[in-house]
Parts: sequence; C-alpha cells; structure tokens
Amino acid sequence: MSRYVIQFYKDGNMRYISHLDLLRLFKRTFKRTGIRLIYSQGFNPHPRMSFVQPLSLGYASDKEYLDFETTEQLDCREIISRLNGAMPAGVGIIGCRELPPTKRTLAALVEYAVYEASFELSEPIPWREKLEEFLAQEQILVEKKQKKTGKLVEQDIRPMILKVEPLERSKNNDKYISLTLLTCAGSNRNLNPETLLSAFCSFCGLSYAAETASIRRKELYCGGQNGRDGLVSVMEYTPQNH
Repeated sequence: MSRYVIQFYKDGNMRYISHLDLLRLFKRTFKRTGIRLIYSQGFNPHPRMSFVQPLSLGYASDKEYLDFETTEQLDCREIISRLNGAMPAGVGIIGCRELPPTKRTLAALVEYAVYEASFELSEPIPWREKLEEFLAQEQILVEKKQKKTGKLVEQDIRPMILKVEPLERSKNNDKYISLTLLTCAGSNRNLNPETLLSAFCSFCGLSYAAETASIRRKELYCGGQNGRDGLVSVMEYTPQNH
C-alpha cells in the first residue's frame, strides 16, 4: 500500500462543475489510467481518496490537493503523466509526492487560505478608504443560517480575517475592486470569501453582485499565527524523492 498527494489546478469551464462531479472525474480518471486505488471495507466500498479542502462552485484555483492510496508503489512522475493524459481541459496535475503512512489527513492540517477576488461595484466609491474603515472594526457581524435548525444567527467574522489588501490592477479604479484575501479555512474555522465580500459591500451601502465576481484560490496553508508558516505544499510531504 502506498499513499500519495497530487497538486492540481482547476480553471476555465471546469470552475462550474460541482465537488461531487470533480470527485467522479478523478475516480474515472484513476480507473482509466490503470492506477489501482485501495477501497474501504463494508457494504458500500469507496476509494480511499479525499480532497484537502473542497472548492466552491464557480471558483478557480491554482493549487488544489487530493490524497489517495494505491495498491502498489508508483513513480510520481508516472502518476502525473498518466493523469494529465486523461484529464479534460481546465484540470491539470502540477505535482505529486508520496506521503508517510499516517492516519491524519491533510485536510485536518489546513488552517488558512489565500484568495484573489475581483468584482465590479454598482457605482464608484472611494473603496480603499472604506476598506481601511471596514477592517478597523472590532467586530464584523453577518447573518448565517444554521445547518441543523435553519435559523439565522449572527456571527462575528472579524477573527477569521487575517489580511485584505488591494491588488495593483485596481489601484486607480473606484468601481472595480481586486483584492487578495488571507482567511481562516479548514475544519475548525472556515470563512467563505463571498461572505467577506458581501459584508464589505454592505458596509459601503452597496449590494454584492456575485455574478460579477471572479474568485481564485491561490494556496492553502497550515500552522503559524499569520497563516504563512507550514505551507501545505506537496514538497513538505515527501518521504523520498522519485
């Protein structure tokens, strides 16, 4: 038995396939390429593979991660070559490393995510000054629906916002916003970037138009107080080089 993690991108029209469809895509691709996965036991066996942090529908990503277990040891370069030869346009494997045999999943390590988000405002405003005022708040309250009860409750998202900075391409434009976001992500605390963007627009007295937004996840991180220590990179989980 061998365990691996692959790093891949998701772009173009593939942004609009769901998490379940992406899971089916990888299952079929592994089968088509002859990479034999290990299956769970029981009445409904499924391959031992999991995405580190599922990506929201409509988001692009530079670096996503999928770990899986195989019945045989394979060369990492061969895995990349086989999978890329069967992947549709918009998904590509950019890295692969063997993982140590541990029960702890990579998903359990993730604590932060970096996004780039761009969207157009309904009217021009001095949004850079507004952004400073927005982030200076001690609390940023939003309404969130509870999964179990369906009730709306207030949640303070300020502790989950580590950094928000304007990108150069929107420097002199008062109607077009382009930001880099460093936020909490993972099983313990997770902030959807659109929740942050919507809260900022509401603070500015404007509505957030999701259909005009373009959101790209740049990287996932683990550990560290500033979210930049312990990069969740395939290079960190390499017991041996192939």
